[in-house]
Amino acid sequence: MRNRFTIYLIIFITCLFFSCRSLRFYGELDKPFFHYSNKNVSVKEQTDSLNVVTFNIKKSIKIQLAIQEMQLLEKTKPVDIYLLQEMDERGVQAIAKELGLNYLYIPIAYDARDKKNIGNAILTKGTIEHPEKLILPHAKWQNQQRRDVTIGEVDIRDKKILVFSVHIETVAMRTEKRMDQVDSIIKRARVLLPNYKYVLVGGDFNTLFPKDIRTIVGKFKQLGLDWPTAGVGSTAKGLLGLVKPMNDHLFTKGFTLRNAYTIYSSRSSDHFPVFATFGY
Repeated sequence: MRNRFTIYLIIFITCLFFSCRSLRFYGELDKPFFHYSNKNVSVKEQTDSLNVVTFNIKKSIKIQLAIQEMQLLEKTKPVDIYLLQEMDERGVQAIAKELGLNYLYIPIAYDARDKKNIGNAILTKGTIEHPEKLILPHAKWQNQQRRDVTIGEVDIRDKKILVFSVHIETVAMRTEKRMDQVDSIIKRARVLLPNYKYVLVGGDFNTLFPKDIRTIVGKFKQLGLDWPTAGVGSTAKGLLGLVKPMNDHLFTKGFTLRNAYTIYSSRSSDHFPVFATFGY
């Protein structure tokens, strides 16, 4: 217990240190948007399954390595929808170009130190309509950083899917405020859900503690969503492998889970991609 407390304390201090950065917050709901939805992007085969990956590519630093890993995955498990976090537009556009995907990318802030935007993206072989930016409540006190959710309607194989790409705050913010962010997602989803048979919510929920996982899962279950990635194990790494949290999750409605796992061979981020196959 004492060792665990020490690890958590180190993580907290590290979060505080790296959070003290110069950020410019994008508070407008309608910009900036990066949206490419070409109806000529083709789905090669008709199938009754949907392959999904959620992946936090740390600050979009190792994009070329991430692309290589994605291309390798595509050879055996073609992915229909990617939910990506900590992205900039150049990284999103590079992935989309190499894999032949449409995309919706909505940054929440500009990081002056890294000289890049940061935000969440949806990339897909389908088309993306009704783009929406959901700004989550509460700013981090260290630098006034905010978080957002990228929302869009993915139309693929004649199915319309409501998709959320999520990134909530780290443990540097009080648990109550972080749960407020989840409640904001739940509130918006509750409004949109009646219009959709299929719903996909995924991303980095920064659930360092098991209690946070239980709370968030409970909230989505009350909304009527399943937790298909319950058995994928740890999805991130930190402190030279001493900490292995389960940060990344998928929540769904209308799908039947066929398979889900974490891709531990990935080396392009401090998170691992989480892959899932669903049936309609």
